[in-house]
Amino acid sequence: MRLQLAAAPPKERAGRRRPRPRREEERRRPRGAWVRPAIGFLVFVEVLLLGGHAVRWARTSPRFTLEEVLLEGHRVLDVQDLLRLAALSPGMNIFEVDLEAVRRRIASNPWVRQVSVRRRLPHALHVEIEERRPAALLRREGAIGVDREGVVLGPLASMPGGCLPLLEGFGPERLRPGEAVRGPAFEAALAAASLFAGAPLIRRGCLSVRPVGGGQLRLRALEGRMELRVSEEGMASQAARFRAVALEILQEPTASAARVELDLTFPGRVVVRPIGQDGGARG
Repeated sequence: MRLQLAAAPPKERAGRRRPRPRREEERRRPRGAWVRPAIGFLVFVEVLLLGGHAVRWARTSPRFTLEEVLLEGHRVLDVQDLLRLAALSPGMNIFEVDLEAVRRRIASNPWVRQVSVRRRLPHALHVEIEERRPAALLRREGAIGVDREGVVLGPLASMPGGCLPLLEGFGPERLRPGEAVRGPAFEAALAAASLFAGAPLIRRGCLSVRPVGGGQLRLRALEGRMELRVSEEGMASQAARFRAVALEILQEPTASAARVELDLTFPGRVVVRPIGQDGGARG
């Protein structure tokens, strides 16, 4: 076996300064490492300059002149009224149009429930509208309409098909279009109108609903001689009970000869009495 000896390293000369070891990152850093960041910065600056020129060109180019407004979803609202409300005019640059401002102006109309506005390049705006629909009247004269969310729509230019229920006692003279009727009493009246509208004895005329206190409502057909008294609680079961006995009551002479009230506030019973009397019973 042979042993190979390694030569000992030469001794440093006395007085010779030992070189300082370089840091790890200095040893790994290639020459010219600053070039790439510099190039990236120059490219970034160039993009900003070109982007600024592109924006100025787009805002002044006749290619992006507003020429058309596409309206969608409107049924009651007039097109010209919507355009006047949006304050848009031909010749405007499409990128100069403040979409949010246009949306707010159109949404200020009480008939508008939701609206979206977006650009359709190169020269059109697309306006999509969801209109409110009248669910009831707050006043029969002048037909002040209100939707299911309680928003007052103002006078109705034309009555929709069928007959809208009249919700009495909510002070339409104190409410302006766009304001809302709030509270459980309004919600209960609207629910009662929905449950009892179209029922026998009532379907021949428009239904009126009025809160009478104590958590109770009075319902009557505006063209009939029948009134109902219902409780705000359990209205669905009261409506089912009323429908079950309505045809039988309709055949009785008192139903056509006199004005009668059907009281549904007693659980499991229908109390029939002439209007203005406390007595009378039917179960």
